[in-house]
Amino acid sequence: MKKAAIIPVSTIGDALILMIAANQLRNSGYKVTILHDNIYSLKKWFPHFNFKKLSSKNLNSYDHIFLEQDEVKIDKTNELKKLIKTKLSIIYFRYNKSKFPPLSNLDIFLDDDLPIAQSLAKNFKNFLNKYLDKKENILDEAILESSTLHTGIVIPKNLTHKKYPKRVIIQPTSTDVNKCWSKHKFICLANKLKNKGFKCVISVEPKERKNWLFVHDLGLDLPLFRSISDLASYIYESSYLIGNDSLAIHLASLFKIDHIMIAKNKKITKKWQGGWLKTRIISSPSWVVNLKGLRLREKYFQKFISIKKVLKTFFLITCK
Repeated sequence: MKKAAIIPVSTIGDALILMIAANQLRNSGYKVTILHDNIYSLKKWFPHFNFKKLSSKNLNSYDHIFLEQDEVKIDKTNELKKLIKTKLSIIYFRYNKSKFPPLSNLDIFLDDDLPIAQSLAKNFKNFLNKYLDKKENILDEAILESSTLHTGIVIPKNLTHKKYPKRVIIQPTSTDVNKCWSKHKFICLANKLKNKGFKCVISVEPKERKNWLFVHDLGLDLPLFRSISDLASYIYESSYLIGNDSLAIHLASLFKIDHIMIAKNKKITKKWQGGWLKTRIISSPSWVVNLKGLRLREKYFQKFISIKKVLKTFFLITCK
């Protein structure tokens, strides 16, 4: 059996999306290893794959390597240089001619008019059909067509989908603070939902928790998630999630949990929305000026997105 390695960028959301490529490779007869420091914590959810901490050692032991490239230029170590012509594919979520070298025949770049997950599924499938040795590609075309968006995830048997029908997760933080809606508005939103009979919980990373302990005094839960696996389990058993652009949005989409993303930039967010269950995106009204040099719609999106608008979208979801 041939071996393939996938190397995502550091963010877990990207690594989760790239499990689509990993599953397509697996269905094509490859033994797949994901080299990543963070998604390693979700390895029990993906028992059909190998997970290892990121290292440049032993890269030559793989028959093919898929390296995700984002906005950072590739650090072409000597070991990677040896692989470029024969077995290295660079996956560009965004390809920019001015920043990156010319595409090789083995590289993969995604469409701008589709969400990342859907574009990856389509273009990776095309790559497999075009470049993999047909003798090695044992996957039936009908199977490939029906499984292109699958990640190979296996839900732990002790979990029950949407076990708590009134539980709403509020995810008020993100890796980029500039993408975050107002802290005050998130708390007001949680209180209003609580008054309507919903069980609202605030979800933040352990390192952020000390800044959110005050929510206990407001009658809101603040669960401690010691790992990404704990967060994934909690989302899977909840029924709704409201938050900024973050890993939690992608997990909710993958688990078919209704969710709302409050977005700074609707155009960019449409590309990065959840690729499985559709993401409800709320952004600033179109009438807000967003001319180059001003960008009022993006700079002040927190002010232009009201609690009332988020509540209206939420109750539309609950009534569907």
